[in-house]
Amino acid sequence: MVRVLPDVAAIGRCFDYLVPDELSDQVRVGTIVRVALHGRRVRGWVVEDDVTPALGMRLQPLAKVTGWGPPAGIVELGGWAAWRWSGPRSTFLRAASPRRRVAALPQPSRAGEPPRAEAHHLVTEAFSNERSVVRLPPDADPFVFVSAAASLGDALILTPSATQAGHLLRRLRREGRAAAAWPDDWARAAVGRVTVVGGRGAAWAPVPALAAVVAIDVHDEAHQEERSPSWNGWQVAAERARRDGVPCVALSPCPTLETLEWGRLLTASRARERAGWPPIDIVDRRDDDPRSGLYSERLVRLVRGGGRVACILNRKGRARLLACAACGELARCERCGAAAEQVPAGLR
Repeated sequence: MVRVLPDVAAIGRCFDYLVPDELSDQVRVGTIVRVALHGRRVRGWVVEDDVTPALGMRLQPLAKVTGWGPPAGIVELGGWAAWRWSGPRSTFLRAASPRRRVAALPQPSRAGEPPRAEAHHLVTEAFSNERSVVRLPPDADPFVFVSAAASLGDALILTPSATQAGHLLRRLRREGRAAAAWPDDWARAAVGRVTVVGGRGAAWAPVPALAAVVAIDVHDEAHQEERSPSWNGWQVAAERARRDGVPCVALSPCPTLETLEWGRLLTASRARERAGWPPIDIVDRRDDDPRSGLYSERLVRLVRGGGRVACILNRKGRARLLACAACGELARCERCGAAAEQVPAGLR
């Protein structure tokens, strides 16, 4: 007998079911099944096995085994995430499940011995701690940390964008390492002997023998799920690393206070950090002649200087401010001088 959590938004409790003899070898914790519930068949996950039901209860059998689902450790992690972000457990098990039915797992990768990553004192120190926060300048290449993690075994790499994940995946494969993309290579990740690379959802990848976790640009809002419950991908991966007793390295040019509290801060040399940040000039145009135009004299000189210039003109924003189309002067409150914005009820 097993305990099944239905994939139904309005139901948060589990139900016990019998396992038919012909399905007993296919059922384990995490298996995706179909069960009868309230007169219809619904999808669900096996969250416990060998359960003892209450006396006098008549149990229904499992209707069908759909295929492989998240392993037992991820099922437990889903329970923690449901407590951490106050959401239904099914939301997190859904995030950890393959998009398409996986009836059987492929053979493990036969890739040869991966090359050892070039030793670097910052990389070596980062992976010698359970929790490391590495402050890197924006132009630094995080691949040295990715390669070092892959050298330790089955690694989990989280990136804020799919584009960056694709670049890292190709570089790993060019190095001769077995790498899997999340979520497309769910089955390969479940077999093991690969490094899994993906966005925030990769935190739920079924890596059977996790060796290291690297989260890139942990300050980026893309690591945070926008829908409720708004779980954070790199925080899920960090909890997973803690449970497995493996190092977790968080990379960021500007780590948040929460991140700094989480792990030990490691930095490059001051000269390297300063060289990695571009110089910033702030031009105060409040006293400029309103007739001087949209662009400041400083910007005009740079554009005419012959070098390569990227000009970002911020014409849209979150606040609907009112400004003169001719001179750019903001409409302000007559009493306090605060900038006014247009709202449905009028000016504010």
